[in-house]
Amino acid sequence: MNYFSQLYLPGALAIWCALLFALTAIWGYSQVLTEDDPDKRRFARRAYQFFALSVVLAAGVLIILLMRRDFRIEYVYQYSGLDLQWFFQFAAFWAGQKGSFLIWLLWGSLLGVPLAYAAKRDEAAVMIVFTLTQLGLLFILVRENPFVMLAQTPTDGSGLNPLLQDYWMVIHPPIMFIGYAATAIPFSFAVAAMWRRRYDRWASATFPWALGGFLVLGTAILMGGYWAYRTLGWGGYWGWDPVENASLIPWLLGVVLIHGLHLERQKQRYRRANLVVACLLYLSVLYGTFLTRSGVLADFSVHSFVDLGISGWLIALMGFFFAMSVWLLATRLGQIPTESNEDPVLSRGTFLVLSTIAVGIATLVIAIGTSAPILTRFMENPGQVGPTFYNRVNQPIAILIAGLLSLVPYLTWRGNSAREIARQIGGASVAALIMAVGLAMGLRITQPLHLLFVFLASLALVTNLVRTVQKGRRGGLRSAGGYLAHVGVGIILIGFLASSAYDESTKVTLEQGVARQVGDLTLTFNRYIPRQGFEKEKMEVEVVRADGSSYLAYPKLFVNQRTRQVMANPHIHRLALKDLYISPIDFDPGQTMGSEQFELTKDQSTTLGDVTLRFVDFDLQAEGNALVQMQEGGLVTIGANVAVERNGNSVELQPLYRFSPNGQVESPVVPLPGGGLLSVLGINASEGAVRLAVSGVATGPNPKPARLSVDVTKKPLINLVWYGLYVVLAGGMLATWQRARELRILDSLRAK
Repeated sequence: MNYFSQLYLPGALAIWCALLFALTAIWGYSQVLTEDDPDKRRFARRAYQFFALSVVLAAGVLIILLMRRDFRIEYVYQYSGLDLQWFFQFAAFWAGQKGSFLIWLLWGSLLGVPLAYAAKRDEAAVMIVFTLTQLGLLFILVRENPFVMLAQTPTDGSGLNPLLQDYWMVIHPPIMFIGYAATAIPFSFAVAAMWRRRYDRWASATFPWALGGFLVLGTAILMGGYWAYRTLGWGGYWGWDPVENASLIPWLLGVVLIHGLHLERQKQRYRRANLVVACLLYLSVLYGTFLTRSGVLADFSVHSFVDLGISGWLIALMGFFFAMSVWLLATRLGQIPTESNEDPVLSRGTFLVLSTIAVGIATLVIAIGTSAPILTRFMENPGQVGPTFYNRVNQPIAILIAGLLSLVPYLTWRGNSAREIARQIGGASVAALIMAVGLAMGLRITQPLHLLFVFLASLALVTNLVRTVQKGRRGGLRSAGGYLAHVGVGIILIGFLASSAYDESTKVTLEQGVARQVGDLTLTFNRYIPRQGFEKEKMEVEVVRADGSSYLAYPKLFVNQRTRQVMANPHIHRLALKDLYISPIDFDPGQTMGSEQFELTKDQSTTLGDVTLRFVDFDLQAEGNALVQMQEGGLVTIGANVAVERNGNSVELQPLYRFSPNGQVESPVVPLPGGGLLSVLGINASEGAVRLAVSGVATGPNPKPARLSVDVTKKPLINLVWYGLYVVLAGGMLATWQRARELRILDSLRAK
């Protein structure tokens, strides 16, 4: 009874019910295997639907507990707090191990509902295997229940990891777990096909699901890269961290699988290889989960979870499905019917195979590098490989892939002559060469390998774009999804090289109020802005470009109040061809320099050092009529007239305060005569008062000004990385739409 008293029963009961219904669904589908009776099938489906409903209820209970901030629950206490905004409180659902396993199970259980109907005649076998994959997650949640209660109820929670307090945290992890859950579907089709020795339909049935999983996981990787880029402040979007690679490996295997399935559907070839890859796809997710959640990478990755004592469960889960896959492949592989490859060297089939082999080699290299902490665990000095290893090994592979992709659009299944290919690709080669020369001149590329890389990536972009347009004109855009995805790959490759190999980074220390030249930029550290509500501490830096245009950058450097960690968030200014990336490194507030905030009513004055300030009145006509601006719901500007007296001289200044209904606030600084800065922090309308901030005013002898150290980086063409992945995903969506349509037509023909 003591065990039950430690659990919040509504949530715990939902998990136990899910376990009961999952076992019932497996039993029900096993009965369908022996006798395909409509009533038995209906019973099995209903049992699975109740399993999915139970998981939904468990997730719903946890969400309610989090939103209520019920700190009786250990998980709620560990990952939330009273100071969190509601969306971060909601995102605490997947901040910890237990919650992330639950959302993984949630998406998997929901995917199984349409899967049962889509599997058609293979429903029973596919659903048994798929439900077994869900059972593995369920057993972990039964072992590590997220509804454990504390002996005493704290008044506040431990709070959310400051790195996770970002808007992308709300949407990135859930999408990632949809992708993880989707990898179990091709695995289930593959195991079911080998189990039942029915191979004629598995490729066409699997293809839309494999494409969908590829799209979702790719979207999640894009979001994760952008999250790292805009939040962590180190200037990159991918650091080859083992936890990052844990999502990249199954995505790359998904690339191999969808191309292999395409070849199988077209030529009835490579069926055995596809079955192997489908098994590896799901096993790679389990292996990545083991790496990131068993604690084995605790000393090597900032993203790794600590060990909750589930290492044995993860190994058992991985071992079970590995043994299942190996046994079926060993006993069935030689019996699986497949067509031999008789394609000429210069044919679409051969080049697709070579491309998938290249991607497969890259996947193997990344997997070995990611496993380095385990492979070297028993050595005297265990360690991991760095980004240099991955970049050096993958660069020739990327060049090979670009070259292969540039030729595929002009190849046919029956084969082509070298002369024919050269004739067709001539115009595209000229266009690619012009593009490559322009990029080389703009980026000042001189390395021969980089020049070759840029030319082949440009050629892949151009040739596939031409084919996309041609296919779109003939058969509609949805028939050109594959070529459009390859256009995106060419764009990404150019973005990778430009933003990583040709970025320019300069570390500089800025003294408050003193302009500093950094390349063709002039930077001035204006002021330190203290925390205001949920808005963290930040620094205002004025950036003037060579053409005279300027903008205000607001990099953030703050201390998390709960963990005492120093956090840095960069400011990113986007231009057409590059990003200007300013990341804070260190802040010295200086000594005996005034930096104060105060509130003044009309005609009230205050003195700071040798400066006396008196609030004269508000100006509602500073940038148009403020009352009209309020009625129109746009940006409202109010001026604050402030009389400043210093060293016997008087002047009236007018700092501005701009605000909009959506919460946007601007308070540009105004220089004080003799040094220092003045700005408006807010307006107290009920008291007719203004909140002013003054910084950089000496209050004693030999003042030491505040200093801000920043890393200023120019990232050329980095937006091509994001845009290219958008194009890849758009092409994948079109291909998924087309393949799902083809599958419906094929099923209707078979039904006749």
